[in-house]
Amino acid sequence: MVRLISDDAGLTDLLERVGADPASFPIFREKAKILRIWVEDVYYAAASIIKQECLSCGADAAVHRHAITGKVDRSSVLILATRTQVRCLAQKLGRMPYWGLSDIRSQLLNLLEPIREKALILSMPSGQLELSHSMVMAIVNATPDSFFAESRVNLESALRKAKAAESEGAVFVDVGGESTRPGAEPVSADEELRRILPIVSAVKQETRLFVSVDTYKASVAKAALDAGADMINDIYGLGADEDMARVVADYGVPVAIMHMKGTPATMQSLAQYSDLMKELVEYFKERIDYALDRGVKEGQIVIDPGIGFAKLPIHNLEIMKRIDELLSLGFPVLVGHSRKSTIGKILGDVPPEERLHGTVAWTAYLAWKGVHLIRVHDVKPNVDAIKSVLAVKEGISWQ
Repeated sequence: MVRLISDDAGLTDLLERVGADPASFPIFREKAKILRIWVEDVYYAAASIIKQECLSCGADAAVHRHAITGKVDRSSVLILATRTQVRCLAQKLGRMPYWGLSDIRSQLLNLLEPIREKALILSMPSGQLELSHSMVMAIVNATPDSFFAESRVNLESALRKAKAAESEGAVFVDVGGESTRPGAEPVSADEELRRILPIVSAVKQETRLFVSVDTYKASVAKAALDAGADMINDIYGLGADEDMARVVADYGVPVAIMHMKGTPATMQSLAQYSDLMKELVEYFKERIDYALDRGVKEGQIVIDPGIGFAKLPIHNLEIMKRIDELLSLGFPVLVGHSRKSTIGKILGDVPPEERLHGTVAWTAYLAWKGVHLIRVHDVKPNVDAIKSVLAVKEGISWQ
């Protein structure tokens, strides 16, 4: 009997059943996955060389149909190869210092880092967190106008919510004092601090949760960190306040760099992209370089594609479908999709109160993909979804 084995079947288990030498397992793992690598707009002769060298390495590449004849000046290249074949290609391109091939070689080698397989660690004032699997960040909105009314809290309800989140399996609580829903207007730093500081202090005193503060103002971030906060979550990606990067660097805390165009009041009018994922990757590379130049360390950086921020439903769905492209950048990825309008549209234009099941479905998908931090309103159902996915994906101990 000859039968097809699913890509999701455990490769190690299959190799053990065959009786293969354990020393060969890493080799087979590298051969088990085909990478799709896009090389943007190169000289036609370089595209032809990449195609030829891919074939010589046992891989393949798609180029413009006229690249071989020179009837086009430029061509992008789609490479289909295993990691071993990409290394072979890079070695060959290393002998060709022209037409930008040496730079392409360097970028190919950078892509080969085993990003998804290495443990990412966040170091915070309260301790270290190893992001070995998806973890939940609970939302606490100290605002009167957040889009999901049940997430709005005062000090008493915030502390109650945080304690419940901790008991239900969250590792973070994300405290926000200014609504960032579409059309929201800004509030002053003083008002933001009045709303969040008592909550930050109380949560740190009465739980073991890590506390993230959702702010783009450096003065608010500094005061929150002095009150015990562990992380800053900046929707402007360090771009709204020139002092924010310095504060993050000085305190040595993680910062979530989110993608957005415009402001919450204007962002939905700016939801236009010619190549969404390309723009996201370019944005994060630029913001990461900006942060590093100002003293922020690589290990402090988390990236967030900004579901719903200057993005229409079609954009949000494309981000979800192609989230691997952000994971490949090598930084922890945070996704906040909880009860957002795209889920409402999928379910028949239902209000936020009826979007829980859709949220949990997206959480399960993100957990399968390996997204590190998942920001949600409802902790227990989302933690349960993650646990259930991990049981299928990685196995589970019943002890």
